[in-house]
Amino acid sequence: MDSPGVSFIGHIITTMAFLGMAVYTFIRRRELSRTTRRSTALFFIIMGVSLFFAVINLFRISYEIIGLPDTVFTAELDLVGHYSSVLAQAALILVLFASKIVIEPATRPGGILAIGAHPDDIEIAAGAALAKMRDEGYHIRGLVLTQGEEGGNAEYRPGEARRGAEFLGLDEVEVLSLCDTRLSEQMVDVTKAIETMIMKVNPDIIFTHSNHDLHQDHQAVYEATLRAARSARTTILCYESPSVTQDFHPTYFIDVDKYVDVKIAAIREHWDQRSKSYMKPELVRGKLAFRGGQAKVDYAEGFEIARMVSRV
Repeated sequence: MDSPGVSFIGHIITTMAFLGMAVYTFIRRRELSRTTRRSTALFFIIMGVSLFFAVINLFRISYEIIGLPDTVFTAELDLVGHYSSVLAQAALILVLFASKIVIEPATRPGGILAIGAHPDDIEIAAGAALAKMRDEGYHIRGLVLTQGEEGGNAEYRPGEARRGAEFLGLDEVEVLSLCDTRLSEQMVDVTKAIETMIMKVNPDIIFTHSNHDLHQDHQAVYEATLRAARSARTTILCYESPSVTQDFHPTYFIDVDKYVDVKIAAIREHWDQRSKSYMKPELVRGKLAFRGGQAKVDYAEGFEIARMVSRV
């Protein structure tokens, strides 16, 4: 049986371990959201278990500090504090490793250019696919053409676009200040900006808006992309924005089963747009499930093919 001193020290060490795990998890929650599946549930499990065992051990420490005699109750606390806590820590570590997103690297990863008219377009339409392709080894750059001043606060939205891109793992994102809702009147500037990025990145794949979209800026970006990439040997995939019409018919799907929560977390970076209905996690998940059903997988993002270039 443990001596009182050893037991006391053991409770302190165990308490510090669980508190340390809780603090570390809280500080690294953003990273946890990017690198694990079911990250929200995992976060609350780790925090709940850690704080539960920390409180038990703190109670036992205070019991000994006060100098109260041992009882059957304290013996049971010792059992939970010493043995169950060790098993709990081991279980948490196993759950954490089991939830880790592991993806096979692409055979020949290349470069990707993701284009959006507004600060949240890229994450909403292709966030899961981009995160997956980044983990596969692709180099990804983003181009956002406006600061979204007509649909939100232009003071915050560019920063949110950069944080969203950073979260997904994009190597770089450039946020321009062309006039929101009036890109069709600035087609020369829009086309030139996209053309400049294509020359800079030399992408193998371009993600852009669809022509089957009610938003005039989205249509303008689609047209400008085709013009800017007229001489580029690159695949062009058109993504699904919330404003696409029923004529949007994806024929190219990317399995994003491990990246549903990653996409939701990336969209959450756009706090200025949180009141928009299409930002709700249940709607995001539902859309991914719907496209997954079409692709015969659990979750997918769907794209229209404007141009497909084989690298074989």
